[in-house]
Amino acid sequence: MKIAIMQPTFLPWLGYFRMIASVDAFVFLDSVQFERRSWQSRNRIKLQDKIHFLSLSCQKAPQKTPLTQIKLSPETKWRTKLLKTLHHGYAKARNFKKYHALIERELHRHDHLVALNLSLIGAFCEDLGIKTPLFRSSELDIAGAKRENLLLELCLHFGADSYLSPEGSKNYLDTPYSKDLFAKNSIEICYFDFEHPSYHQQGSGFIPYLSAVDYLLNGGTGL
Repeated sequence: MKIAIMQPTFLPWLGYFRMIASVDAFVFLDSVQFERRSWQSRNRIKLQDKIHFLSLSCQKAPQKTPLTQIKLSPETKWRTKLLKTLHHGYAKARNFKKYHALIERELHRHDHLVALNLSLIGAFCEDLGIKTPLFRSSELDIAGAKRENLLLELCLHFGADSYLSPEGSKNYLDTPYSKDLFAKNSIEICYFDFEHPSYHQQGSGFIPYLSAVDYLLNGGTGL
C-alpha cells in the first residue's frame, strides 16, 4: 500500500492533485503548526500575464497554534477582494462561473482555515476524477511524534509499505537516520516526480506551477 502525506494547502497546484491520484490513501497533515505567509493560506494565480498571490486572511493566534485551530478573519472585505481578483483574472475563462461560484460559496460557508481548504480540495478532486480515500492526521490516534517519526507513525497506521514524499522533504528523509528508520519497518521511501503540463491559459504566454484553479478555470478536466 502506498500513501502520501501533505499539509492541506489553499487551492494547491496540479502536482498536489497528481500526488493524491498516485497513492492508495492520502493523509492531510493538519495537526502541525500554522505558518503565516505559507501555502497553507495562499497560492498563485495568473493576473495580467503575471504571477499574483491570492491570499486568505486569518485571525491572529499564538505562534504554536495548531493548524486545525486557525480561524479565518470574520470581515467580509478581504473575501470580496479575493473574489474580485479572480474576476479580473478569469472573467473570460471557460469555467469562470462554476469555480467563482464554488469559491464564493465555500468562503462564506467556513470559518476555519482547514475546513475551507479541505472542502475546496475535495471539490477539485471530484472534478479531476480522483477517488483516492482522504484522511486527516488530527482525527487519527497519533500524537507526540514529529517530522520523520510522525510520517513513519502515519505509514504504520495505514499498513503502508511505500511512502510517496515530495522532493522538498529530502533534506530530512534522505539521511542515514530516516532511511534506517523506514527500512527497519519495511517501508520504501519514493520521491514524487511531476512534469508540469502545458494548457491554454488566459492572456499571453504560459506560467506553470500556479494553483490548480487556473487549470480548472481554463477548461482542464482531468490529470
